[in-house]
Amino acid sequence: MSAAGGVRAEVGFIPAIEGMRGVAVLWVIAFHYLALREGAPGDALVAALKAWPPLEAFARNGYLGVDLFFLITGFLLTLPWFRHADAGLPAPDWRAFHARRARRILPAYYAHLVILFFVVLPLLHPRIWIQSTPFATFNLGAHFAFLHYTSPLTSSSMTVNGALWTLAIEAQYYLLVPFVAPLFVKWPLRALAASFAIAAGWRWLAWHDLDRLASLYLQLGARAGVSEKEVRHLIATQLPAWAFHFGLGIVLGRAWMLRAGKPVSGWRQGWPFVLAALAAWALHGILRGGTAIFGEMGWAAFPVLLAAGFGAIVSWRSPALERLAGATPLAWTGRVSYSAYLYHLPLLLLLNAHASGMDGVLAPFAYLATVLAAAAASYRFVERPYLAGTDHSKTSRSSRM
Repeated sequence: MSAAGGVRAEVGFIPAIEGMRGVAVLWVIAFHYLALREGAPGDALVAALKAWPPLEAFARNGYLGVDLFFLITGFLLTLPWFRHADAGLPAPDWRAFHARRARRILPAYYAHLVILFFVVLPLLHPRIWIQSTPFATFNLGAHFAFLHYTSPLTSSSMTVNGALWTLAIEAQYYLLVPFVAPLFVKWPLRALAASFAIAAGWRWLAWHDLDRLASLYLQLGARAGVSEKEVRHLIATQLPAWAFHFGLGIVLGRAWMLRAGKPVSGWRQGWPFVLAALAAWALHGILRGGTAIFGEMGWAAFPVLLAAGFGAIVSWRSPALERLAGATPLAWTGRVSYSAYLYHLPLLLLLNAHASGMDGVLAPFAYLATVLAAAAASYRFVERPYLAGTDHSKTSRSSRM
């Protein structure tokens, strides 16, 4: 973020956030790796994950790393609005906010799109630009405008980087932040309740109503053989479905601000560990047993438990836990997590397509090293030069996917 008016300038650096980003991106990477490499003979990482059932349960549900990213986004981006309200200042300028967001996400994203469509796509589908030029061009345009998750023709990102749907959700949410933040400043709990109602209502409508929209999507995806279930899932995971995640993150950000400057000491430092462990234990139980007991509201258990663990780690202000969550390797991974997220799935697909014979012990280490190297290069040469301010190494710490 910018040194003028950004999150870091308003509230300072939050060490644990960097580590939580690292956890989120590694969780997503583990999920995709297990899903796409499970059939690879002798793969060391797959074997390690499957050797310990609790670890395997978390890895198989690593899509929840996306839920964690959404919580982090909600947490961070509204902090300046709370800070200004507490100080009796006017709300932050929405134009400056959107300019900072654009500088943060667009350069790396657009550089990635060039590589994705003109390097990765031809390597995985060699004749796609010759045989389906209009389709590929339409996809490129939709991705350029962050509209790719509004149509079944573009939602899978040409099957070369399906993880990009979350970037569309994030970008669309950024547009709403200046309108949403004041509501949470004035009525935090009411706004949180409203965000839950929006998410729950949208998910119910997606599966049980919205027939005209579903019919339109089915017509658009007819040539690709898209099923109604796939269409319903697409609708059920569009922006309104994540309102509760962002709302929980916002409330946690407010809790952090209220506790700022009040770190706990002595035996009280153990409480965040206990709360985070209980949240992880409960989450594991639900992952192993399913959400049938909650009926159609089962989805809500995940953001609530993730928010409980995330809030204990970030908002409790335990110095010991902050040092653990902000440990250098994890913090560095969190710092480059945006680029790592952009490139991890295309690199995994290339590994499967063009290096399938790689030794099973070597494959995960070579893959992870390649992902982190690509992320580090993207962060150093694409992300940082566009971050406003004079000290990029500091300002970048408060940035977000």
